[in-house]
Amino acid sequence: MLKPDTEMVPGPRIEIPSPEADALVRDAINGDTDAFALLFRVTLPSVYRYLFGRCGDAALAEDLAQDSYLRAMRAVRSSFTGGSSEFLAWLIRIARNRFLDHVKSGRVRWEVVVDETPITLATGDPEMEALSRVESADLKRVLARLTADQQEILYLRFFQGLAITEVATATQRTEGAVKALQFRALRALARILEAEGIGSESEGSE
Repeated sequence: MLKPDTEMVPGPRIEIPSPEADALVRDAINGDTDAFALLFRVTLPSVYRYLFGRCGDAALAEDLAQDSYLRAMRAVRSSFTGGSSEFLAWLIRIARNRFLDHVKSGRVRWEVVVDETPITLATGDPEMEALSRVESADLKRVLARLTADQQEILYLRFFQGLAITEVATATQRTEGAVKALQFRALRALARILEAEGIGSESEGSE
């Protein structure tokens, strides 16, 4: 099966955010189709990884990604303002809405695919550090016990590595709402892990 980190399109090494990526976004807003095509190649791995992580179906993730970019290409000149960081969050929001349409139709169920997906965590927070010690099989099981909104916030923050502002854009929430939801999700997850004895430093030691 295609993995979430598969490079579907070999893309140029342009970082997001960066002045070069910001210039491409400005050109795309001004109608430069070549600039949009280049942004497609740069951002597709992140958008596909998000969709694959939500549905676990490679073919569906590819279809939804293609549809999302077509919608973005039609809307970028009239509906988007900002730089490359905001552009990626905007693309994920479009992809998220397409995925939610499928969830509502009953054709796919909401889930989080975490197998072999790297986790990006800040240090110094005991709840986040506890999360980093959990094996992927256990993590998938305990994440399923959170609400759908809590799962999504944790996925975007720690599997996609998006900043609070980017998650807010992608999910159409305020930054305060994202922070509060993340706090509640991490607290709930920490309680589940503690209750089940998963991921503790002393686990398996005598």
